[in-house]
Amino acid sequence: MKWLRRLGLFIFFFPFFMMIMMIMMVGFGSASQKSNDRIDQAASLSLMVESYRPYVEERAAYYGMSEYVDLILAVMQVESGGNGSDPMQASESGWNERYPQMPNAILDPLYSIDVGIQALRENLNVAEVSSPSDIAHIKVALAGYNFGSGFIPWLKDHHDGIWSLDAAIAFSAMKASEQGWQKYGDPPYANKVMRYYTQYTFSAQEGEFIWPITDARMTQDFSANDGGHHFGIDISAWYGAPAYAPHDGKIVAVSNTCPVNGGYLGNLCPRNTFAMGGGNFVQMEVEYEGRTLYIIMMHMKDIYVYEGQKVEKGQVIGTQGNSGNSSGAHMHVEIHENTNRGIGSYEGIIDPKAVLGGL
Repeated sequence: MKWLRRLGLFIFFFPFFMMIMMIMMVGFGSASQKSNDRIDQAASLSLMVESYRPYVEERAAYYGMSEYVDLILAVMQVESGGNGSDPMQASESGWNERYPQMPNAILDPLYSIDVGIQALRENLNVAEVSSPSDIAHIKVALAGYNFGSGFIPWLKDHHDGIWSLDAAIAFSAMKASEQGWQKYGDPPYANKVMRYYTQYTFSAQEGEFIWPITDARMTQDFSANDGGHHFGIDISAWYGAPAYAPHDGKIVAVSNTCPVNGGYLGNLCPRNTFAMGGGNFVQMEVEYEGRTLYIIMMHMKDIYVYEGQKVEKGQVIGTQGNSGNSSGAHMHVEIHENTNRGIGSYEGIIDPKAVLGGL
């Protein structure tokens, strides 16, 4: 009987079929795991975004934006990763004259790119961007692209036209309150785009040390010298913000076993370590002016370094997260002198601001 023969063949070949499938799953799975690429470089654009580069170059030239091709692609990366029919998320722009001006209304990805380029060009002009390396004004323009036309004039009136995360948060809160919404725009949007903008290279501010997160806000100050029990400072940009080595040094301890966004008060992960509750962390040993400093950065999301590795100032070592004993996305920075096991104690304690400078 044919069906019995087919059943017999299926039973015979089934183990081989499953073995092939397992091999394929392992192969494809390893290929799809998150790649750190080169950890000292900005994050890479996706293949979908890169596939649009020739068209973006053509249309950017048409609109006099050839110098800003990389910026356009970085915007696309943050907006959509190159996916969907509106990869520039430009439907609500006044430059959209073909489709309703409402979210995700554009159904032609090439038209979305045309509209997005024109909208970005307008914001670059209003923000008075002088060149592709004028990062300060480009951040203003990017926030305008995200928030809409009212942001840049408001920023000029209230913050001298200077972008900061605090200013973006204030504008977002104001507009959300006016509209009766819970949220308006994405305050750290400009920083997110900067991660993918290849023109943007991390430049250390003056001084020996740099802050481990750029454009961060201090959410809790150091209080150990005043009888308090906060032995470091808490800073925050946004969940997933890149974290940098504050100085040349050596990685002496790493934890990367905690849930990356599973922080809560009382969470002791990683248990049985000198930094219990620190979540995913990196500790550096830094030699500075004859002193040995130990800098630990806690509650991280991603860890890109390993114990014993030598790193350079400004090198990406991971990302901001919400792991361990944490009530929200932030980084706890603690510095001790001559002891790498003094976490959460007065032993060798130093106010991080005295080393890193003012935020």
